[in-house]
Amino acid sequence: CHKQATISRRFFRQTSTRRSFLHCYRSSYIHFRKTDPISAMSIASKVKSIVPLLDRVLVQRIKAQEKTAAGIFIPEKSQESLNEGYVVAVGKGALDKEGKHIATQVAVGDKVLLPQYGGSNVKVNDEEYILFRDSEILAKVEEK
Repeated sequence: CHKQATISRRFFRQTSTRRSFLHCYRSSYIHFRKTDPISAMSIASKVKSIVPLLDRVLVQRIKAQEKTAAGIFIPEKSQESLNEGYVVAVGKGALDKEGKHIATQVAVGDKVLLPQYGGSNVKVNDEEYILFRDSEILAKVEEK
């Protein structure tokens, strides 16, 4: 699916695979093939196949609570989308105009505040992640 996106659209207008290309082109997620069953591995080992480039940061959004402290389930429509997440992978950093290396401001394991919109959605082994630029992350949450 990902390789098809690099081929020109004119090619797919002339072939019968146009439908599968358009499905891939319009999809909001980048899908990766499962290579092994999900087991009790850490998050870092699940996403070893994704290495952010330059100043990009891979974040896993914190999921909203599905039930209250009293045990009452909250409907999905009523659950708030949290704008917090944990950094899963970090790129090496960007280069400034003079060619000097600028390191990213967050590290793997940091809890961060995310913008409500933006980023690129990535789905790996039924887990959803978001890829942001380092400058798009709003703040780093320091728990004391």
